[in-house]
Amino acid sequence: MNGPPLDTSQGIHCDPLTSDTSGVGLPPLDFTDMQPPPQQVPPQPILQSDMAYLDNMSIDEQFLQSDLDAWGNLDFENNATMNFSPEDQMNPLPLLFEPPVALSPISSGNTSKSSLSEVEIPLQTLKILHYAYFDIAHHAMPIINQDKFLSQLNKAVITPHVASLSHAMATLGASLMDGYAHIKDKCYQLACKYLEVCEREEDGASLMTIEALQACILITNYELRGKGFARAWMTLGRAIRLAQMMGLDRMDAPNPDANGALKFQQTLPPAQSQLDLEERRKAFWVLFIIDAYASLRSGTAVAIDESKVTTALPSPHKSHEAKHPPMPTLEHARLLYGTNSITSFTGLVLMVSLYRRCLSHTSASLETDSATRGPGYSFWECHFIIDKDLQECKDALVGNMDAQALLNDEFALGLDMNLCAIDIVLHEAAVLKADKDGLPRTLVTESNNRCSEAARRIVEGISLSQTLAQPRKTLFKQLGIFSMWPICMAMQVLNRQLSAINDDAEVGHAVGMLKILVSAIEDLEDVSGHWVSSISHIIKRLDDIDSTSMRTLEAGM
Repeated sequence: MNGPPLDTSQGIHCDPLTSDTSGVGLPPLDFTDMQPPPQQVPPQPILQSDMAYLDNMSIDEQFLQSDLDAWGNLDFENNATMNFSPEDQMNPLPLLFEPPVALSPISSGNTSKSSLSEVEIPLQTLKILHYAYFDIAHHAMPIINQDKFLSQLNKAVITPHVASLSHAMATLGASLMDGYAHIKDKCYQLACKYLEVCEREEDGASLMTIEALQACILITNYELRGKGFARAWMTLGRAIRLAQMMGLDRMDAPNPDANGALKFQQTLPPAQSQLDLEERRKAFWVLFIIDAYASLRSGTAVAIDESKVTTALPSPHKSHEAKHPPMPTLEHARLLYGTNSITSFTGLVLMVSLYRRCLSHTSASLETDSATRGPGYSFWECHFIIDKDLQECKDALVGNMDAQALLNDEFALGLDMNLCAIDIVLHEAAVLKADKDGLPRTLVTESNNRCSEAARRIVEGISLSQTLAQPRKTLFKQLGIFSMWPICMAMQVLNRQLSAINDDAEVGHAVGMLKILVSAIEDLEDVSGHWVSSISHIIKRLDDIDSTSMRTLEAGM
């Protein structure tokens, strides 16, 4: 490996495997005097000698001497400009890695630096993008142990799965930083290229690694933010199948091979520490969350069967702390209610589980064949059970949080909005069922009121998000793909109310709330995107109302 190694003695100060954002922020950096690094002797790989070392894994002292002393003056929070010298810009730094000859992503022959020179990313640029990833994107998807990742980059040979992960992280980092958008596609292409190298490997050794899975997850996340959903859906499918082959959905089963194990399963090497186990669990739960979003976006069934998941929920504890009680599985998540063991990330998992149950319930209610619905299915029994569980979950996750508390936790703010959207789905189905069965209007009125209250709370959440200070505002936008669904659900409720009211003051209030939501969704997504297109008829209606109001005003002058 050429070029100076990474230095973690400065920079990010946050737990690598939790979603706590209290330590977000980097000390400022100054590149004004930075010169291209001298050629160095490749460092020796780090030896993993014992459990005590692994539980406190950090970069070896031999790699901490030369590299990032100048990181002290870069202000990520204020989007400071990176000041590379002209030589840095014109002459790319040495390659980050030397892929093994047999695993060359460029050709089947010998792979040299010159064969990759056209697509390499300067080393210093990669470092900046990695730090941007850990400073922002990591908190939305806490699946990578920072110390472990940096130690892998300091090995003499960087394997394809680590190279893919490195460039996938750089892709997200580039998409978050001003001045780096022009290289995000190059980073993305390299991430995909090295993941394909892993897939083409004959024995599958590189593919069956947690780093390959993490790379696939980050690539999926990036693709979901683009216009081509089909591409993201296919990549997500690869990631889910890979996780299932690794057995990550059955990590904590008493007998993992007895129930649902794949006959061609290829297990990961034994975990060397609790940190390794948590890294694997969190990778699975991120897939569990994204799978639900993809189902919602595509209108198809989820790919992960929740009833077969026996992996414990993600732990709120740092892996190097003293032994702590194990987390329960999703089936026994109620044991966490009233404790301090539910992080925002765990809350997202619980919210997604409720969404899946609600989706299954509403889908079954539309089936005319009782055999398809399942034996003993009762709409109202299922409705009231989910409604009770939803309220308990709300109380446990955000029940005691006022506006100021939500402003201090952008993830809880997004979580609250999604729980409100589930409330809308559940009670809209109840309205349809009550109308169809000719049930008392009081039931319809109650469900409509619940939908209205949920829509109002989503509008309040969006209004609060616009007052978030940095870096929380950027972190909230990282949840954008999960914010657009509740925005659209609230807009549907308000649009129906607009058709049912005649009072000018009430109409003006509804129009005002709709405009807040339209502005928010257009800020999160391109105007040609899926979610903006799905509410285009509401946007047109608002334009028509404005035009009518303007003509009325002009006629009265």
